[in-house]
Amino acid sequence: MLDKVAPPSKKASAVSTRAKAPPKRKRNRAGRPTADELERRKLKVMEVATDMFVNRGYAATTLLDIAKVAGVATRTLYQHFGDKEAIFQEVIFARDTAKIDKPVFEPGDDLVSALRKAAHYSSQVALRERSIELMRLMIAESARFPELMSSVATAIFSRFTRNVAQLFTQLAENGLIPEGDHDQSAELFIDLMLGQRTVMIYFGWAQATPTEADIEAKIELFIKGRFGGIESAAKPDKKASKKKA
Repeated sequence: MLDKVAPPSKKASAVSTRAKAPPKRKRNRAGRPTADELERRKLKVMEVATDMFVNRGYAATTLLDIAKVAGVATRTLYQHFGDKEAIFQEVIFARDTAKIDKPVFEPGDDLVSALRKAAHYSSQVALRERSIELMRLMIAESARFPELMSSVATAIFSRFTRNVAQLFTQLAENGLIPEGDHDQSAELFIDLMLGQRTVMIYFGWAQATPTEADIEAKIELFIKGRFGGIESAAKPDKKASKKKA
């Protein structure tokens, strides 16, 4: 008579089942964006949002529109930027991020060539296409965000003027202009270079930006009006030499 085989215990069955079960798969993290990819998405959102605010205005631009064109979910916008007003503020604060080299005095520069650098810098900051578009946006939305527009405009033009004033300081150090109020010189120079034409361009009442001939004429006028001409401006050169000696 065959011996009866006892059925496996519940404990043994459980062990057997666990042994046969396939190993757990590691969680797939392939869908999570890398830091570089996340940064690219943020830049894309900023580009899209800027274009939409410029072309449509604040009221006609929606978060859904920005998300669709940027290729992200609306929750991504909320997560990394906030609501529409927060994105708009980000666009306005980022308007001055274009890397424009500030004017710097270099060996071999004379007064005219140095001021020519300052003039071109002024035009690039104030009259490049994106600057004009964003300034028009700021003007259009100034009633909705008065404090924001005032603070941003003040910060932009203060930094702009400071960079030009540093050039005047360098010119004085090299004996090309007399010592004086270089901040005031920078303000006068910028006002002359940009003038009412810039305001008219911002409001869409004029299109043509200053020509090279315009710039040269204004530089000559500035030197004569501020320093009494190139020869007068260069007089401190001898005094500076004596001090160094």
